[in-house]
This record gives sequence, C-alpha cells and structure tokens, in this order.
Amino acid sequence: MLANLDWADRTAFSDSASGLAGADYNYNYSCYGGAHSSERSKWRQMMILVCGGVKGGTGKTTTAVNLGIERARRGAKVLLVDADPDQESLTDYIANREERKAEPSVSVIQVKGVTTSKSLVALSKDYDDVLVDCGGFDSVELRQAVLICQAWVVPLNPTQMQVWTMPKLKEVLDGANAMRGEAQLTAYLLGMRLSTNSLNRARSDLDAVAQEFEGFGVLATVIHQRAAFERAEALGLAVTELEKPSESDRKARDAIAMLHDELFGRQPIAQRTGGSDGR
Repeated sequence: MLANLDWADRTAFSDSASGLAGADYNYNYSCYGGAHSSERSKWRQMMILVCGGVKGGTGKTTTAVNLGIERARRGAKVLLVDADPDQESLTDYIANREERKAEPSVSVIQVKGVTTSKSLVALSKDYDDVLVDCGGFDSVELRQAVLICQAWVVPLNPTQMQVWTMPKLKEVLDGANAMRGEAQLTAYLLGMRLSTNSLNRARSDLDAVAQEFEGFGVLATVIHQRAAFERAEALGLAVTELEKPSESDRKARDAIAMLHDELFGRQPIAQRTGGSDGR
C-alpha cells in the first residue's frame, strides 16, 4: 500500500502530537464544534485528497473529477472542492453533469483563500472523502490544502517543461511538512496525458524524477491521452460511465478504475518513493 494512504496511515495526521502549525488533533477537530466519539470515528475513516501542481494543463481537474465520480459510483459520499481561484473548471464540469441529470449526483463547492485548510477540515466531517482540485500555479489554496490532506497527487507528463516545475513543487511540499510535525506527507506523481507510444520511457522518467526530488513517489497507474476524456467532459460524465465504449474508451475507463483502486486501497501497490525501484 502507499505509505500515506492505508487506513492506519490516514489517521496519522489526526493523531499527531504536533499537527498543523503545532496544534494537536483535538484542536483541529474541536475548533469546528467538538468531537463526539461517533464523529471522531467518522473523521478517522475519511481522506482529503489533493490534485494539484504549479503548471496548468497537466490534467488536475480531469483526475479529480474522474476519481470523484468513480468513488461516488462505488458508494462513497464524496465532496469535490474547486480550489482554483481563477478558472473554476471543476464547478463548470459538475454543473454540466447536473444539467444532464447524471447519476450519481456529486456535490461540489468552491473554497478559496487563507482559510482553505480550516474549511476543508470542517467540510470533511460530512463526507466519506473530499477531493480537492487546485489551480495550476503556486496558490495559497494549494499550500493550505497540503497542510491537512492525507494524499497529494501531482499529475505530470515528464516533459522538460513539466519537470522544470519540480523545484517549486518540492518547495511547497517541504513548506507543508515543516508544519505537519510527525505526519509527513509524500507527494505522488501520476503519469498523466502520456502518449500511447511512450509508456516504458515515461515510467522510467517519472522514477528518475522521484529519485532526484526527495519526498516524491510514483503511482503505478498511468493515464494516457485519449479522446474518451474529452467525450466524457462534454457529457458531464466520468470515462467509466461512457456508454458503448470503444477499445480506447475501455482503456481510459480501466485506467481510472485502477487509479481509484490504487489510491483508495482496493488493491495493494508497491511503494515507490525516492530511490526505491518498486517494479
């Protein structure tokens, strides 16, 4: 399993003696109205997952919305959070879905500014999982979200232009971990929008990036560039919901299902952090 993602490790930040900016678990939770035993149990079994980076067009919204819908299709009560102060693409996507009356219905809310971390913790009490879509730049919302999340997924196609963003991502991660106490966060690179002809090289390139930047791991799932994602977007759907799928559509569907299982614990994966090979 991913180091940060199984049920035991999801509780690490909540139970940390230091927690966010030196505050302990009880402060983080009770400042929103107190923690009865049943509420605390619910909190301990949820995940705040951030899809974020510092470059636009890498597939953050596509990842968040497809994961969120697939999670809801499997019975979880999911909240999608649009934390992009500029484009609000996630909000528009779900509005299109609601207009078409697609089921299951998935809630979306906009969260912005310096209170993002507190807002996410407060909102998370009413949901099984919260998926946060941050804008493609070094935003206050991204920095706030990674202070309190249990998982950070960074969609990345390892082209030179995108690899050049890694020092900034490392700065954001180190800044968050300086505040998180014992509950250190690993950021996981997701091979996203890859050419269908570049699988082997892309995986080795992602591994090389993770080896160079401490604190980053690589997800086993890769997502290729496929027309299925554009078709699903136009319909307000996830690719897992497309009717009469082509072979390419099925490959996109299977990739999202695999990513869901990898992140939410349906199947174990080899941990590939830093210098570990994991293949």
